[in-house]
Amino acid sequence: MTLARGPSAPLPARPRSRSAATALAVLAICLVACAGKAKKPKTVDDDDNSKAFAELEKNDRDDTSGAAPPGGAEEKPKGPVYPAPFTAEQIRDATKNGRTYRYKVEMPNKPTREYSITFRKVDQGGAEVFSGADSSKRMGWLTLQQHAEFPKDKVTTRDEKLKTPAGKFECVVYEVAGEDGEVWTYYFAKKLPGAPVFFYVERDGKRLRTTTLVEHVPGR
Repeated sequence: MTLARGPSAPLPARPRSRSAATALAVLAICLVACAGKAKKPKTVDDDDNSKAFAELEKNDRDDTSGAAPPGGAEEKPKGPVYPAPFTAEQIRDATKNGRTYRYKVEMPNKPTREYSITFRKVDQGGAEVFSGADSSKRMGWLTLQQHAEFPKDKVTTRDEKLKTPAGKFECVVYEVAGEDGEVWTYYFAKKLPGAPVFFYVERDGKRLRTTTLVEHVPGR
């Protein structure tokens, strides 16, 4: 994605508050309240996090959950940040033309849905990220790396093994404290530099949404 160095273990997705900086790998859309007026409720558009990436984050939001991922492309966290799990170079080298992530999103009392993000027109500078037939955005590798940076004092990490429909992974897990008692947890596969393979958000111990990688196509 000057290219910053990541920690030895895969990146911890950083949770940012909407006012400071929102996440998962992934896009954050900030809601701005006018002075003297009540704040508008935060929304989670059809997208999140990421971890982690902009398109991933946008697609993982849902306007009925009231949750916004702690991080995002539009805002940068204030103060020290925890290093992303992967460097821009690592993400670039792992991303070939046509690379695709397909996710399923589960929410209480709602039907399961799926979405995908695909990287096209890949070159040394970046790629076009597609989240739908007509929805795309050109992004540089450093920008993609920064989508997985979060305020250092909000992140805890651990190693954990995970099995998803896309395969078995050894992951570095980023647990990021967000607003209103929310906690965002991102699983980054150590051998799959890029977006998280699994992530979820909880509030007061209650799971609000779970996003799972169903298929990963490396591209070529």
